[in-house]
Amino acid sequence: MAIVQEQISDKLIKTYSDSGFKIHGGNPEADYDAAVDPIDAGRTYVETTIPVEDGEEATVEDYEQALKELGVM
Repeated sequence: MAIVQEQISDKLIKTYSDSGFKIHGGNPEADYDAAVDPIDAGRTYVETTIPVEDGEEATVEDYEQALKELGVM
């Protein structure tokens, strides 16, 4: 069980559990299936014991659009 961080573009990093559990942290602090943040944000996460729900995974474009809507990019 580990937290994995994967650079998905030149500005974004994806964080998730390699064991299929939600992660907790970020901004706003909450439980997430996976989190995509600006690389320079320095956000941290810990693995929970809550299983990730099955569903369609978001694309890089989905995350970039969500960040734009939040005024991050």
